[in-house]
Amino acid sequence: MTTGSSDTTVHTMKKWLRGGLFTLAGLQTFVSLWQYVFSRSFYDNFPTVELDPPYNQHLVSDVGGLGLALCATLYIAAVTLDNKVALTSLVGYLVYVATHFLFHVTHFDNFSLLEAGGVGTGLGIEVVLALLLLYVVRLIQRAEAPAVAAR
Repeated sequence: MTTGSSDTTVHTMKKWLRGGLFTLAGLQTFVSLWQYVFSRSFYDNFPTVELDPPYNQHLVSDVGGLGLALCATLYIAAVTLDNKVALTSLVGYLVYVATHFLFHVTHFDNFSLLEAGGVGTGLGIEVVLALLLLYVVRLIQRAEAPAVAAR
C-alpha cells in the first residue's frame, strides 16, 4: 500500500520526467528537421558546422532522419510515462549525445576558444540532462516498486 506522500512524490517526479523528455525531444526535433529538410542550410548556417569536413547532403539528411527517430521515442516516452519506454529512449538518446559530445570535444582544431566553449557546453548539457532524467526514472521505479510488490 502506498502513502499519499509517496504518491505525490512519484507524481512530481513523473511531471519532471515528462517535462525533461519533451524538452529533449523538442530540441532534437528542431535540429533534426533542419538537418533533414534543409540540410544545406543546416550546414551553411548552424554555428560551427562550417568548421567540420566538407558538406555531404546524404550524410547530413541521414543524421537528421536518425535524430527524428530519437525524437519519436522521446515523445512516446513523454506521453506514456512508461518507465521501460522512458529508460529505452533515454539510453538511446544518451548514446547519441555522448558520442556526439565526444567527437566534438576531440576535434576543436579549427575552433576559437569561444566556439569550442559554446559547442562543448551545449553538447555537455544534453548529456547531463539525459543522465539526470535516467536518474529520475530510477527514482520513480524505486518509489513504485513497493506498490507493485503489494498487489
